[in-house]
Order: sequence, then structure tokens, then C-alpha cells
Amino acid sequence: MKRNSIYFLAMLGVGTALTMQSCDDFFETDPNNIINTDDYIAKDDEMYKGFLGIYTRMQEAGDHSIFLTDTRCSVLETTGNAPVALQNIYNYEETDGNEYADPTCYYSVVIACNDYIKKMDEYRQRVGESMSEKSDSNYVALLSSTIRIKVWAYYMLGRIYGEAYWFDDALTELTDLNNTEVFTKCNMQQLTEKCISLLDNGIMVGNDLIASNIKMDWVKWLDEEFQDENLYGYWQYLTPPYELLRAELGSWRCSYLDDEAAKSEWLYIRDLLLNYMYGIHTGTIKVPGIDDSPNTDAGEPDERDGVYQIGIQLQSDMSRVYSKIFASEQVGQKFQLVSGIMYDYDNHQRNRLVQYFCPTWPAAGEGYFLKPSEYGKSCYAEGDIRGLTQKMVMNTLGGEECITKYYYFYDESRTFRYLKTNIFEIQPTIVTFRGHDFHYLLAEAENHLGNWQQARALLNGGLTNEFVERPSFIEGDTLPTGWAPQYITWFGEAGGYGNNGLAGSARGNYHDLGTPEEYASEAERIKAYDLAIADEHLLEYVAEGKSYSYLCKMAERYNDADIIADRIAPKYEPIGKAGKVRAALQNNYFIHWNLEK
Repeated sequence: MKRNSIYFLAMLGVGTALTMQSCDDFFETDPNNIINTDDYIAKDDEMYKGFLGIYTRMQEAGDHSIFLTDTRCSVLETTGNAPVALQNIYNYEETDGNEYADPTCYYSVVIACNDYIKKMDEYRQRVGESMSEKSDSNYVALLSSTIRIKVWAYYMLGRIYGEAYWFDDALTELTDLNNTEVFTKCNMQQLTEKCISLLDNGIMVGNDLIASNIKMDWVKWLDEEFQDENLYGYWQYLTPPYELLRAELGSWRCSYLDDEAAKSEWLYIRDLLLNYMYGIHTGTIKVPGIDDSPNTDAGEPDERDGVYQIGIQLQSDMSRVYSKIFASEQVGQKFQLVSGIMYDYDNHQRNRLVQYFCPTWPAAGEGYFLKPSEYGKSCYAEGDIRGLTQKMVMNTLGGEECITKYYYFYDESRTFRYLKTNIFEIQPTIVTFRGHDFHYLLAEAENHLGNWQQARALLNGGLTNEFVERPSFIEGDTLPTGWAPQYITWFGEAGGYGNNGLAGSARGNYHDLGTPEEYASEAERIKAYDLAIADEHLLEYVAEGKSYSYLCKMAERYNDADIIADRIAPKYEPIGKAGKVRAALQNNYFIHWNLEK
């Protein structure tokens, strides 16, 4: 499926609204339930079902970036069981035409979003003022969510392929990619600008200006009488949030701006994230699915505590808390999930994570395709809870070393166990954003704003360890010069959540970063800090489809492919392919896929 992949997508029947019997069936993905594209929104109820059709496209794309980019990154390597196509990805063979590199799944999301927007507009024009007050409000929220999903799909295309075809048409008929009235081919810089413009300005749908930051209150719609967030709270995590999408794209945009414009963008990113986190910590921003009342017990945190979700905290038993980030198939948001793609085995929804990573997969030879590399294992300190010794991310099962974060975790009884008795039934949530993302982006922003102390604290031991003794300025609700006032909630006693830093929260090694006086220039210091943040990113986001593209961002920023090669090529030295990998990265570090063939 190579020639003009978008041709094929237009033929799929992208109106994927689903006919459902109850709330529990909303993730049903039986193709027989797809409504005809001509009239799939015929009444208010189908606005919601149509949106969930978009979500099924996200489910299909969920594990794509993990197998494509993590396989080429620093920590994973293929096993002898791996399909030839996956081994070719690992060995830096040509990616064009390789089934693992096909970007169709992301374009499918874009088409579904465009089609949904078109159908919602047509429906609004047809029903006019007869739409109920609740649906009138939700109409805007659903469209806003659709904007963010479309941006997420384009962001994934950009960070993986370095380019994408932008289009706003619903593509209900075959359209040639060379039609510039429909398609605009964008490099990563152009794509970043288009995504940010869409997020910042929203879109006109009929006579309505739809902003991109409006959240759909799924709980209220699903359970209007009781609004039971314990039962339906996970629905609120379907759509990536405006704040992190905007900050991520802004961090890429800064790679292409002059110094003055970049500094303005970094300040916007810093304040956007800090204000959001301040709202979470103080309770002025509600965390869906989390109890309103904070836990004040000095011991282990209550999992319902809203302050807990967006914090990398100092805990008495951090390893138990850390392992739970991925320890639930459905409601992992209690442990740092900000947004994610969820699956339900009983409703025939599948991803391939457990099959690819688990050596005890039911059928020998049909699973266990990826494992930790020798080089990757060596990057972790002995006490780092993400390494093989501490077993929170990787472990040894059935005599084989493996990545276990998605299916095997440290539970309340202080023993490791599988999520389910039948391994093949485990369908873990694929995280799109989590609490750590706030901290990495904040560290990056503070670094480029010249706030080296803040950046170093965020990266290493956190604010709790930066100010070991509770200083008097906290009592007066003031911070030292240069510290944004929102950080007042970050300290580890009453009123704060005890930030312990990125490396510190995982008991990893601190990064040896000097003060500005130790560098020849501020630009040199900023780059050194940036690369330290990137190194920690590689350790943190194993098998999440993020680390490789983070290195691409650094390479774009500093026009230096060796930033990537220096961190990946050593993995290939034992098999004599380090030179080949370095040369391939210097030629093109983005994944190559030619849609125009």
C-alpha cells in the first residue's frame, strides 16, 4: 500500500461513528457497526459516537511509534524472534516500504477528524436551535477535542518523519497528492507553525469559532444524575491536553527562531506549564477522576490526591509508586497519566505491546521481539529503579531479560505480578502524555531562559533537595529572585507536593552540570544542559515512542546529527554496525517514507 496512501484512506469510509447499546460498549470497534459516511450524524446522540470513531483510529495508531522509533533508539534491540521487517528497522535498513514505517495510521486519524468536523457542521446547520442546551455545549467541546487530536496526529507525523502533507478536506473522493489546493507538503518547521496556529486560533465551523482548549466533560454526559468520576473518570483522559501539545510544539518551534523570538516562546511555555501545575496543586484546576480532598497523611500518598497526579514527588517508597504509572489497563491516570489511548480486550481492541515485550507470551516464537540492549542496560545506575537491577521497567522473566513496564508490576503486597492471569488478555494503556512531560519541558524552558539553577534542580534532585532546609522565604510565600512565584507549591511540607526531580524520582545518577562561570559562553552552557536533559529523557521514556524524536529535536536545534549518533551508535558496536548507523543518521535522522510514489 504505497502509491498515494491517502487515496486508500479516502476509500475506507472515514465516518466511523459507532452504533452502541450502552456506555460500556463505546469502545466497540466491530467494522459492522460503522455508519454510512453520508449521514452518520443524524441526531444529538451520534455526535458522541462519531467522536469515538476518531478514537478508534487513534487506537490503531497507538503502538506505531514505539516499534518504529524505540527499536532504532538506545535501549532496545531485536530478539531472534523478531520479524524481518522489524529487524530491518533495528539495523537501519531503508524504511520506505517497510510495514513498520508506514504513516497511514496517522493520516487516518487526520481524515477522521476532518470528516467529523464537516459532518458536525452539516448537522448543526440542519438542526439549528433545536439542539438541546447540553448538546449545544458539548458540540463545542467535542470539536475542540477533535482539533487537539488532529494536532496530535500531525505532531506524531512531524516528530517521526520530519514532514507531512497538511490538509483540511474530508477527502470523500479520490484526490491526488499533487493537488496543491488540497494538500500542502510541510517540513517540520512549517508543520510546527501550522499546528501552533490551529491550537492558538482554533477554527471556524459554520458560524462558531471553536477554540482548541475546551474540555469535554464526559462524566457529566455519561452519568448526568450521579456524575460518578470513580466509574467514568478515565473517559476524561481520551484527548491530549492543550497545555502539553502547545508546549511540545513550541519547544520544536524554538529550534527555528532567532534568539529574541525563541526567548519569548520559551517564556510562554514556562508560564503555560507552571500556571497549569499551580492550578492542579492548589485545587483551582480540577483533575478529572481524582477526589477533591487531598490526603494529608505524612505516609504513602492517597492515590486519589489531585496534587499527586502532576507531581514527581519525594516518597517513602518511590519504587512502588513509580511502577504503577503503567500498572492499569484502564485507569492508570491515578498514577501520572495525563492522556492515553486505552484498549479493551473484551471488545476486540488490541495493541501489540505485551506480545512484543513479554518472553512468556503464550506461543513460543510468536512474541518477545524486543528486549533491553547491553548498551541500554549499562546506561542506568545500579540504584536506578528503571534499570534491570531494580526491575521497575525491565526484569528477567522465563530466563530472558525484557521490558516489563506495561504488564508486570510491583503491587501493594510488595511482590511482582502480571496485570492478568492470561497474559494475552493484557491490553495496556498507551500513554500520550504523563506528569513527567511537564517537568522535562519546564527544565528545557528554564534552561533557555537562563535560569540554570531551576533547570538543574528540575533535572536532578528537585526543589525539595535544592532547598534542603525549609527556608524562611516559604513561610512568607516568597521565593528567591529569579524563581517564578508558582513554584511556591513545589516544596515538601504543608502546602507543597515534595518535588524530587527527574533523576531523583527514579533514584538515578545526578547530571554533573556546572554554573555559568564554568562555560566559555551562555550558549555552550545551554547546549550542555539541553543534552543532559536529553540523556535523562532516553532513560525515562523507554518503549513509549518519544525518546528518539527528542533526539531529533536536539539535532534540529543544533544542526548536529552527531547528537543522535553519539547516543545510539554505541549500541551497535558489538555487532560491528556502529559506523553504518552513524552514517545513516548523518544522512537523514527522520524516518523516510515516500507517499508520492
